[in-house]
Amino acid sequence: MRLGTMTSLFFTRRGREDRISYLESVRRCHDAGFRVLDANLCPLSRRQTTLHLDDWRQQVDEIRNEAEKLGMVFSQSHPPYRGRLDRLETEEDRQYFRSMLLRAIEISAMLGVKWAVLHPETAPGSSCYDLEANIRENQRIYDQELELAHKLGVGLAFENMCDRGQRRRFGTTAYELEKLMDACASPLVGICWDVGHAHRTSEDQIPGIMRLGNRIKALHIDDNHGEKDLHLMPFLGSVPWEDVMHALYVSGCQADLIYEIRINGSMPDELMDLSARYCRQVGEHLLSLYR
Repeated sequence: MRLGTMTSLFFTRRGREDRISYLESVRRCHDAGFRVLDANLCPLSRRQTTLHLDDWRQQVDEIRNEAEKLGMVFSQSHPPYRGRLDRLETEEDRQYFRSMLLRAIEISAMLGVKWAVLHPETAPGSSCYDLEANIRENQRIYDQELELAHKLGVGLAFENMCDRGQRRRFGTTAYELEKLMDACASPLVGICWDVGHAHRTSEDQIPGIMRLGNRIKALHIDDNHGEKDLHLMPFLGSVPWEDVMHALYVSGCQADLIYEIRINGSMPDELMDLSARYCRQVGEHLLSLYR
């Protein structure tokens, strides 16, 4: 298990509309002490990164080369989450989104990513408790992604969701994720466990971690107070980190410990690098609890 962070640790700037580039993020993550990265590609679908332009392959080569020069690796990625697709109004927008989702898989392969994380979706018109219907729906809507990922050798990890108010969502429980993975029947399909999402459910997440064990191929590490998805640094919320890290160890999970936290946006730029170094130190403590 290694400590890493999403590139979105450096993305927005306080009081400014311009975004931090992937190249700058890689360098600043390196300077903060990180050596493992998750390429957060969610901004692709919102045109908040230049990777939607025609020269995207050249840009990805530059990002990969810079990471290699600095001794860094991309172990995970987060393509755009498909739930946004249903909220788009025009067919043109929907086609663009789908093309960016597929591009994210290809970018992941170019960066050497082992596991790209996808959100399982609840089948429209079906109960989230209808296991077979929801599995069929996810196999249908991700058919192109599954085919492309297998062609390129990129693993796809379905992430645990969290319920919204009184609305249940498929993929919230370890059991549902396990059955979805089994139905795909491929060594290139696994599970991403988001500790923050799991903490927002009404159930203790330790049994879920123990059930899934080494089927967890990717981790999203963030904290909250059990209600909103705040993406806080560990120990700033109420996640029982000692129990979580012990469960990950005992269960045999060996996925990288990847931060999905927010220090940008509200943090003055002059303090972001200092904050990132502190986050890295907290992460090192988390690793010490993996026993």
